[in-house]
Amino acid sequence: MVRPVKRRNSSVTYSKYLIEAIKYIRHQKQIPNIERISRFMNREYGLSEQFTEKHLHYAVKDSIIHSYMAVGKKGSMTGVEQEGFKIPEDEEETRGDHDWYCFECHTAGEVLPCSDCWRVFHPSCTLEEWTGPKFTCSICQDIEASRKKKKIKRRMLNTLLGYTIQRMKEKTKELHKIGHRSQEKDFEKFFLYKTMDLNHIEMRVDHHKYKTLEEFMADIQLIYHNVYLIYGEDKSGMVELAQVLVNDCKYDIEEIKQCKNCYYMSNAKPKDWFCQPCSPPHELVYAKLKGYCHWPAKVIRYVADKYDCRFFGAPHQRALIPKDMIKPIETNIKTLTVKRSSGFVKACEELARHRKLLAEKTYKEEESDSESPGDSDNGPERMEEDHPEEEEQEEESSPLEVSSTSVSPLKKRICLKASTPEDNNMVTSSEDKVSKAITLNASSQTITKLTKSQSIQTDQEPKPDSTSSKLEPAIPIQCSPDASDAKSGDDEAPVLTPNTEATEGKSSEASCNCSEKYEKEISDLKAKLERNHQDDKEKALEELSDRLQKDFEEDKQQAVSRAMANMNREIERTKQTTEEKCKKEYMEEMKKLAAKHKDAISATKKKQWCYNCEEEAMYHCCWNTSYCSVKCQQEHWHKEHKRVCRRKR
Repeated sequence: MVRPVKRRNSSVTYSKYLIEAIKYIRHQKQIPNIERISRFMNREYGLSEQFTEKHLHYAVKDSIIHSYMAVGKKGSMTGVEQEGFKIPEDEEETRGDHDWYCFECHTAGEVLPCSDCWRVFHPSCTLEEWTGPKFTCSICQDIEASRKKKKIKRRMLNTLLGYTIQRMKEKTKELHKIGHRSQEKDFEKFFLYKTMDLNHIEMRVDHHKYKTLEEFMADIQLIYHNVYLIYGEDKSGMVELAQVLVNDCKYDIEEIKQCKNCYYMSNAKPKDWFCQPCSPPHELVYAKLKGYCHWPAKVIRYVADKYDCRFFGAPHQRALIPKDMIKPIETNIKTLTVKRSSGFVKACEELARHRKLLAEKTYKEEESDSESPGDSDNGPERMEEDHPEEEEQEEESSPLEVSSTSVSPLKKRICLKASTPEDNNMVTSSEDKVSKAITLNASSQTITKLTKSQSIQTDQEPKPDSTSSKLEPAIPIQCSPDASDAKSGDDEAPVLTPNTEATEGKSSEASCNCSEKYEKEISDLKAKLERNHQDDKEKALEELSDRLQKDFEEDKQQAVSRAMANMNREIERTKQTTEEKCKKEYMEEMKKLAAKHKDAISATKKKQWCYNCEEEAMYHCCWNTSYCSVKCQQEHWHKEHKRVCRRKR
């Protein structure tokens, strides 16, 4: 048997009052002791001291409020140790694995923890059996039951819920995000076990996290649970708004359960959406609404003795029609008293289009049944059957796509490396100059080797009888990089052909002339290369300097522009602040002057003034006549007042 446990003792409402009291006392730079908290609770909420102490003890026991020993630092309590109370800020509370408050009535007390989720219920708030070895709440039972039934595919389900959440967000904007208002920030960490808002639900819908409608409904109920815990009896209307959200969610879920095809079509609204047949198809009737003639309609559901009908023709209105106002669709239209208006004609055309599509669908299903067993549906039915296969294909194809993309660059690199042999001999302009210098050096060394080999051959071998041509010293030398590559590192001297052999004297003379000639050419070429390199270096440095100078000017101009913009904004903000401050001071000064002026007028009205000289009067004569002195009285008396004086003598 499951035993009820007490997760929390304190009431949510009184815990909020105590938190407000502690914050108020701390704001007054005082220690929140029991006396000050009791005075605040009595003054603001009319609660007695004993009642406050009891709930303060519960709040401390539940770790919502912490107690500590403090020493007074001012007044009569200076140096006196007293018990203070504070709100925990940095300390992490032991949350446990279940909620603290009943998910049904949102209050504390002895609760039954669900064995499959984090929710808890009072024994009196649940209809489920809890005398067994474990307790499973109604929400978990509904979710488990819906998973065992024939359910909508996950992608299609989340598509339908996407329309639901969008309509909810349009209607309840205050519940998009919970936790950013000051009241929510103050109480969220103390009373909310699990946070939830419409933005989070929308994110879960976008990622296709929901598997059943009951899971979606459970998250909506969690929003109501959290809103009730934060706002409670507050008159801000947030609890009523959350209740509207729950009611709308229940209505939409019932609509999806009733016919997911109708729900999808009415929200997606493709072309001729009302003509598309559902699976299973709806009954077609002629329904008569009060004040209208019989009209073609679909029967969405049966409610007692009434038909829930949706009429053909824009705007596709919906109504509950009594049973005696319903006629079968096969009824001859001439027997019905109808007015053939343009709206009725369009509704009949829509009905004919719907029946045609329904007949085509039935024919295709019969054909598919005869050829191969399987279901074929249109609209959302086909979507929900195709999508799981697409998901599996995506999962299977993803590693193959990665492997193909990783191999393709390797093939490209191999193709690039396998270039023609002529490409290896291509060099840039700077490389060409250097290669020429190297070739000239190689040619001079080769000539000296040739002369030595010639002298050896002339000493050891006899001269051939063939006619010799004139000796050209550089005939076997090729001044190109290919020659060095063809040589492939062999240091042996090349063997001269017979037509290039000459006498020892001529070859030695030629070799001496070639050495001097090529040394001079090499030195000239070296100097030319150095000059060109220096010129290129100076030109590159000059271009780099110009570019850096230009970039520096641009950066400086941008920095100046940003600084000016910031300064202008600061000046404008300061100007606006100063104007508001001056205006406020001016209004305050005007109020003071007006009050002072009013007081002065009031004081003036309370005084009496001399009728003769208009100074402050001291002597009263009659009802509206007073004098400041006897002199003024006598002057005015003899002048005119003795004729009009009303004083009794």
